Amino acid sequence: MGTIEHFHFIRVWWLLALLPAAWLFWRLHSTTTSSSQWQRAVDPELLDHLLEGASDSRQSRVWLYMVAVAWLVCVLALAGPSWERREAPTYRNATERVLVIDLSRSMTVQDIKPNRLSRVKQKVEDILKKGGDVEHAVVVYAATPFVVSPLTNDAATILSMLPALEIDIMPSQGSRTGLALREAYDLLQGVKSRSGSVLLFTDSDIDNESMALASEMAANGIRLSVIGVGSADGAPIPHPRGGFVKDATGNIIVASLAEPSLRELASAGGGKYRRISADESDINDLLEQMQLSIIDANSKSSDRMADQWLDRGPWLMLLLLPVAAVSFRRGWL
Repeated sequence: MGTIEHFHFIRVWWLLALLPAAWLFWRLHSTTTSSSQWQRAVDPELLDHLLEGASDSRQSRVWLYMVAVAWLVCVLALAGPSWERREAPTYRNATERVLVIDLSRSMTVQDIKPNRLSRVKQKVEDILKKGGDVEHAVVVYAATPFVVSPLTNDAATILSMLPALEIDIMPSQGSRTGLALREAYDLLQGVKSRSGSVLLFTDSDIDNESMALASEMAANGIRLSVIGVGSADGAPIPHPRGGFVKDATGNIIVASLAEPSLRELASAGGGKYRRISADESDINDLLEQMQLSIIDANSKSSDRMADQWLDRGPWLMLLLLPVAAVSFRRGWL
């Protein structure tokens, strides 16, 4: 409820459109003043014969006055006069999803073809092309995380960046998954997301810090799902100068998929774990669960109420009905 004391315009900047109307009134006043000087000096019976278009001028001025009044009413309606509020449920169908990609050296392993990272980029491309009412962000990491793209609904821009996501762009190697998840969580908190999700692509083992963060995210409505990249048997890590990466004793390091800890991470984050597949069954399964969580979050958010000012502008348009009716008379336009 409200009173006249609460009267205001919702879109006050529309009132600037009254400036052209003021100029129109000034022009009409100048024309009327000029004609009235002849009316004082000449008999009305002769005025129409002496002044060419005098009667038409008077009729056009009436029409212009009507246009000016219609203009004023339209501007006031567009400005949104309001003096009353009501409660309305809040509902938000869009959601946010952060794609976190591991760019550590083990992602070049070729136990899946052509290699782990190439397959991940194919999956990200498939996710982005599926579209939907989702804003995506991309975070990559090795020893430190970096935001490749903030949250955006411009999937084409993210797709154009995918080819550049290679191991060599990272300044230092490692696999600090916890730092990357924290970066993703901060992005979602920055937009106050209530139904956002994080999708992690990695092959690495997970530490306790990451587990604790996943639980914290889940407690705040952020679901973490994981796609494990690689195979249980693993394969040697290619060295950038040829051969394979070796440990301190000279033995070749075989990077296998740390599936048990990744499955535990997804469980702590309230999401699902899937091993990367050759078809789209992995992402279809995960995206279906994410969509269900969005629907659930929206059903809960619809219980929240927010005050909204009632726009009374449309009622003003009723005043234009007489003007619109007259304008259909022959000779008025």
